[in-house]
Amino acid sequence: MGVMLDTSLLIAAERRALESQVSAREAELRALRAQLNPHFLFNSLNSINALIGTDPEGARRMCEGLGDFLRRTLALGARASVALGEELALVDRYLDIEQVRFGERLKVERAVDPAVLGCRVPPLLLQPLVENAIKHGVQDAVDGGVVRLEARREGARLILCVENPVEEGAPSRRGEGVGLENVRRRLAAFGAREARLVVGAADAGRFRVTLEL
Repeated sequence: MGVMLDTSLLIAAERRALESQVSAREAELRALRAQLNPHFLFNSLNSINALIGTDPEGARRMCEGLGDFLRRTLALGARASVALGEELALVDRYLDIEQVRFGERLKVERAVDPAVLGCRVPPLLLQPLVENAIKHGVQDAVDGGVVRLEARREGARLILCVENPVEEGAPSRRGEGVGLENVRRRLAAFGAREARLVVGAADAGRFRVTLEL
């Protein structure tokens, strides 16, 4: 009888520990989503405010795009995983907003293997990386630049790359690495232990972030 009671207590304790871990993980993900959305909203609202006086139609389009982007962000962020194609569609909505702001200064190249669009990934990983690429690569460049998105498979691994130009002499923007840190923490919270985030120089004058899943 005593053995059965001890076993029952052990099972109950293990269940409580597991529930506590799940609750902590969900709280971490909610905190990360809360961090991402105001960060993006702040930048977008500043851009809309700047456009109101010079380009009212552009400001209106940006407001509409922002509303659509946030609806999609909330829908995808509530899910455990999404298809890469859905994640890329969200990035496209974000780029539509930034295209209004930067015009011809922002150019985008895509090299996406259609075979990987169905791969499952944690949601809201790519948008912060693309935002960083624009902020650190296009925003400070007089002539803008090209942001390149790449998605391919290497064996059993999914490789995602975001690349941007680096202008010599551009001011340092240290202290604004919210995007990269958010991605690292989201990968940890989702338990993606075999994932790798590699940050560094690509070719001359280019900077690349590579995410391996």
